[in-house]
Amino acid sequence: MWISSIRTTTMAMNLREKPLAICAVADEHQPQTKQGVTMQLVMMHGLYMHHTIMKPLSALMETLGWQIEGLSYNSLNIDLNGLFDRIEALCSPDTPCYLVGHSLGGVLARQYAEQRPLPEGSRIVSLGSPHQGAQVAKQLAQWNLQGFMGNAHEHGLINDGELTYGGTAALGSLAGDAGVGVGNLFNQLQGQPNDGTVLVSETQIEGMSDHLVLPVSHTSMLLSPQVARQTDHFLRYGRFDQG
Repeated sequence: MWISSIRTTTMAMNLREKPLAICAVADEHQPQTKQGVTMQLVMMHGLYMHHTIMKPLSALMETLGWQIEGLSYNSLNIDLNGLFDRIEALCSPDTPCYLVGHSLGGVLARQYAEQRPLPEGSRIVSLGSPHQGAQVAKQLAQWNLQGFMGNAHEHGLINDGELTYGGTAALGSLAGDAGVGVGNLFNQLQGQPNDGTVLVSETQIEGMSDHLVLPVSHTSMLLSPQVARQTDHFLRYGRFDQG
């Protein structure tokens, strides 16, 4: 998400399944292709970051045929309407829109789908995104340190009550449970499955189409070929490969 350090060690890539109640039905729409290149994929980073942090995952997605548009934004001074206008400009009104967001980026991508109309067949994948708000963010606020988050805490990092996804685009939420990261310095993460920054439970939201947990940390998921493969699978089929 935002205060994790980058891990460069290779993570074990064995898929872990997690039973879930699926609230949305996936369809079989696949991205259209033009001269062998699939449609454009917009990727959004998390708090404190720049699109540079997404480069490893972007490169992996490119090998799977995606054409990447990296969207950088000021995560400490979020202009929501301005950001949504930029996303809208990158999405054709005549073809499905495909979005991938890491951490805060996934929360904002979800909000975009809830507030702006998207073409039929559009899909979103969030990676380690705290759709229910983040305990780490809440702890910072309790310590009167919310200023370190800029205005990001007003845009999804701190929520009151359980949220429900209200968009029409299929939303796939991918979480990590490696539990490695500075977020474990906060008592709220201890004893619960987490990626080192975000709790697995925080990545779940009623109305999502699918949810998957992999043995990666909050930052190493951006280096993971398995995360790339699962992201590609959801964007193509509207579900993760749970097999």
